[in-house]
Amino acid sequence: MYRMCAEAMAGQSELLWHVLAHDSSAHTLCGRHVAGDGSALTGASAAADRYCLPCMSNFRSAVRERADLAQKQKSGASAGR
Repeated sequence: MYRMCAEAMAGQSELLWHVLAHDSSAHTLCGRHVAGDGSALTGASAAADRYCLPCMSNFRSAVRERADLAQKQKSGASAGR
């Protein structure tokens, strides 16, 4: 399971959302280090939210790989019957 955390953008009233690596709560999928438990990097509200494009791209790739693996396993199980 993946979680997300928000980072306050310096000098701006917006948050940048990152995806936390599921095997490490200290790093995001884009490679940034997260302080603490990674539940939130800021408590501030923001006028706008943005999403980290490298995190989103890496998350999409991870989900596709998992779906492809599940499909291959399903196909392999069906062929063995």
